[in-house]
Amino acid sequence: MSQAPYDPRAVANKLLDMAALVMEKQATITPLALQKLLYFVHARYLATTGKPAVKGAFEAWQYGPVHPTVYKAFSDFGKSPITSRAKAQNLLTGEERELAAPEDWQLNRAIMSVLLNVGHLPAGRLVDLSHAENGPWHFIWEKVRKGEAVTRQIPDKVTQERGNRMFMIAPHEQSDSLDGEEVPPQY
Repeated sequence: MSQAPYDPRAVANKLLDMAALVMEKQATITPLALQKLLYFVHARYLATTGKPAVKGAFEAWQYGPVHPTVYKAFSDFGKSPITSRAKAQNLLTGEERELAAPEDWQLNRAIMSVLLNVGHLPAGRLVDLSHAENGPWHFIWEKVRKGEAVTRQIPDKVTQERGNRMFMIAPHEQSDSLDGEEVPPQY
C-alpha cells in the first residue's frame, strides 16, 4: 500500500470513479471541472491530514488551480466530458498501464466530501469557488500579477493556510465564469 502523496492522475481517476457511483451528472465532468474538484480534494486532504494528497504542485492558471500532470492526461477532452481514465506510460517502451487506485480511507473521505458538497456544481461555479478572494489561487495569482512571484505554483502551505476561503462563497450563488477550457499560461 502506497502512502500520500499519490500520483495526481491516480487520484483524478479515483475521483472520477467515485463520482460515477454517487452523482447523477458524473458523465458531465470536464477537464476544467476535474481540475477544480481535484484541487478541492487536495485542500481537504491537506487540512485533515497535514499531508498533500498528490505529488507535484498545482499552478495558478486563468481558470483556477491546475495540476499540469492531470492537465496533460485529460487535455484531449477539451470542453467535453471525460470518458476514459488516465494511464501511466513506460518511457522506454511506450507501453501504457492502468494506474493503481490509492487505498486511503482519508482520501476517500476527502473525495466524497467534495463530491457531495460541490460536485454537482457546473464548472464555472467551481472556478468561482477556486477564485475566492484571498484564497490560495487568488493569493498566488495576485503575487504573479504584481511581479512578486516567479512561479505560478501554489505551495501546499498556502493551500493549508488559505484553503477554507474557497468555501466561504455560497455554492448556490450565480456564476459569472464561463465553462472554458484550461489553457497553459504563456511565460
